[in-house]
Amino acid sequence: MNVYLTPRGVPALIGGLLLLNGLLDGCASSRLLKNPPPATETDVGWAASSPEGTILKVHQLIFRDTAGSWVKNANWDEYVLTIENDSRDAVEIQSIFLYSDKLPAPEESSNSRKQLDARSNSTLRAFKDVGIVAGVGIVAPSAMIVGAIGTGGGILSASSGAAAVAAIGIVAIPVGLIGGTVYVINRHHRDTQDKVLIDRQLHQRGYALPLQIPAQTQVTKSAFFPITPSPTRLVLNFSIRGEVHEISLELPELAGLHLKATPVKLPKPVSASISGLP
Repeated sequence: MNVYLTPRGVPALIGGLLLLNGLLDGCASSRLLKNPPPATETDVGWAASSPEGTILKVHQLIFRDTAGSWVKNANWDEYVLTIENDSRDAVEIQSIFLYSDKLPAPEESSNSRKQLDARSNSTLRAFKDVGIVAGVGIVAPSAMIVGAIGTGGGILSASSGAAAVAAIGIVAIPVGLIGGTVYVINRHHRDTQDKVLIDRQLHQRGYALPLQIPAQTQVTKSAFFPITPSPTRLVLNFSIRGEVHEISLELPELAGLHLKATPVKLPKPVSASISGLP
């Protein structure tokens, strides 16, 4: 179905598009959850310490679309940590790493959405044949959708045919194209807003390193890592009185995280035969 407009009908079209824009804006829902479900574990109770008096505690583990997740299809793993300085000197936290035997190098914590997206997508592509549970349901950026539709389906084309139609004062516009294009524009606008809000949340929730922790003080925040399959240990690097140290916390409970279980194939039964019988 097409809409045929004379020059007098253009203002009505603009008003209709504004109304349609408002109606479709509700369909372009935000990735941020207004009321995220609380984490099932309030405190997993994992901890490790150093002789210098620095203590690392793990409270919560928040993965993509699980309890406690505040973003749909998040491209990161969130570890809620407490770092406690029980010494008489200030401690500088330099870096936090997550190791996995499945990856060639450890993943470093980051509050950058762009870095987390890029590194998670790289891991998901590398493991697509193995099957990572977190890899299901990745949403393509709306900019790609806009690019795909805009190249061949714009409302106003610069082609000579469209110019000829406009010259006689009549414009034919497919109704479906109007609605679809308005939705895509709203989706792109919503994604842009989401990126700003997600960036803000990542910096508010996450550790900004390097971080100085005074004596007899503790800090509780989140360490964000790219989606990391089967992590083996969490390593905190810090310095005190000019000397560099580390705390290593083993993670045996997370073996197999993000990996699909491999079904066990039982051998087929061999049919018995009796030789020598007719």
